[in-house]
Amino acid sequence: MSLSVQYDSTFEGFLSAVFEIYRQHLDVGEIRPDRSTAPMDMFLQPFRIETSEEQAARIHRAIVNFASEEVYNLLHAAFLSEEAGVEMKIFSFLKKLFSGVDPNYGKNPASMEMLPIYKLGQSVRREAGGMLGLVRFAVGPDNMLCAEIEPKYDVLMLMENHFSKRFANEKWLIYDSKRGYGLFHDQGECQVVTLPGYKTGAMDLKDDFTDLWREFYKSIAIKERENPKLLRRCLPVRYWNHLPERATAPVSGLR
Repeated sequence: MSLSVQYDSTFEGFLSAVFEIYRQHLDVGEIRPDRSTAPMDMFLQPFRIETSEEQAARIHRAIVNFASEEVYNLLHAAFLSEEAGVEMKIFSFLKKLFSGVDPNYGKNPASMEMLPIYKLGQSVRREAGGMLGLVRFAVGPDNMLCAEIEPKYDVLMLMENHFSKRFANEKWLIYDSKRGYGLFHDQGECQVVTLPGYKTGAMDLKDDFTDLWREFYKSIAIKERENPKLLRRCLPVRYWNHLPERATAPVSGLR
């Protein structure tokens, strides 16, 4: 019977699953993250694989050896899309990559297996880049800078390097309320945190920063040039909840 391989939803967990699939020669019908809420195929037998940093590192090295570090990073980005079935898409690519049939396979983004992964990875990277300009900090307890985001994709970790460099000497927290975890930075170190009992909107803090954003937006706005359709296209409505200049002072006709 084919297996429904289950893992802890992390990329390291997925790579560990790939390692065990190869080591045990498993017949896999699906690779299923813990976060999935879709009903499991009743014709597949559940099979759980625990995360191993060593095994994940070995698959990492194998991908780099057969392709490149850039391909590994692209697979990671595609994985962060959280799209249903993305694990099997990546696994299909890895099977052909590791087969060694075509030594140039890992360098071909237009291959049947790689093309959908490439498109997903590019979408995730675009949102990660766009989110850098959509983080609005407010001053929280102990003068900590706090911000809340709800990106479509799981891009928070891709943003770590940017904010760690830009606010290297500050204490700050960026929290992804959609996924229930955040990045906390203090004294040059960044770590992943969760906030037990957190409720959406708990970081809707009122301070001088939010007032400055509103005043800045008002000062540069030109009423005669309002273009609601263009604004929606450049700044999707799903981001507005955590933008003080949009949540409190919407352009007419947008709500």
